[in-house]
Amino acid sequence: MKHRKNFRVNLHIILIAAIVLIAVVAVYRLYRWNKGTPLDTDTSDVDPSEFDVETLDMILPMDASLLAGREDDGVTTILCLGNNPFSDDRGDTGLASQIASKTGANVYDCAFPDSSAACKYPMYNPEYTKDHFNLYYVVECFRNNEFTAISSIASDEADPRYAESVEVMKTVDMDKVDVILIMYDSTDYNVGTPSDNPDNPYDVTAFTGGLRTTLNNIKNTWPYIRIFVMSPTYAQHLDEDGNLQNGTTTDLGNGTLNHYLVKESGAAMDCGVSFVDNYYGTINEDNYKEYMKDHMRYNEKGREKLAERIADIINNRMGVVNSTAE
Repeated sequence: MKHRKNFRVNLHIILIAAIVLIAVVAVYRLYRWNKGTPLDTDTSDVDPSEFDVETLDMILPMDASLLAGREDDGVTTILCLGNNPFSDDRGDTGLASQIASKTGANVYDCAFPDSSAACKYPMYNPEYTKDHFNLYYVVECFRNNEFTAISSIASDEADPRYAESVEVMKTVDMDKVDVILIMYDSTDYNVGTPSDNPDNPYDVTAFTGGLRTTLNNIKNTWPYIRIFVMSPTYAQHLDEDGNLQNGTTTDLGNGTLNHYLVKESGAAMDCGVSFVDNYYGTINEDNYKEYMKDHMRYNEKGREKLAERIADIINNRMGVVNSTAE
């Protein structure tokens, strides 16, 4: 009896010791897990911009029915609309010229410096003639094939790029245009243009309202033209004290810059046109120093980067689908 009692006591001690040992091992492993293990890999040469990033790209094929009866002349003709990404350099290193060289297309650069996707006034105000250079009015010139007013206003500008762009506009045959590229930089964000008007999605004084209205006008007038809306890239805001503010986190009253990106993407989706996300997919917060010459303008490498991105889409992703029900 005494032997069996001692055995029972020893068994209890063994069980308790085992439980304590398991607990100690568990606590030690938890401590090591929380502490982590330092990596020996040297990541100093790793470029974070090379990692895969989910973009807001939306590349839509062309409905074959919209091309019915249109004769293919064998040449891709591209019309570029927007502001400084195109207008800052109209030479061989300019964005339009690089797109031409990378696609083999005929490219017309009809962008105006410091112009906007939105209008300043809901109705034309003769006291503010620069509205003529904003997207809505530029497209209206093409729709009406009337360039007298914009030519006169451009000739009054000290910057010759305005008149140069109008002269290019006069040479464009819209019957031959296959693709329209629209790209505005962070100008609308920087000048405080409302990103949208919740009560009126077609308010031309709002960033997306001006864009949405113009996109629909283009589609209704030239249904056979593919449209690519190219978003701004990452950029900074230069405040009144000369300090640079991060566009991703700085709200100037109408949202951060990437808020404008999301709104622009939504407008493109509403209108059924393709959208190219340059903010995350081309020049972003990780690589902008290599491609920008200041807080919002691009250097030559930056323009080449933008050209490579859209050229790849034009060369490889311009599909056609037959949506007609059989």
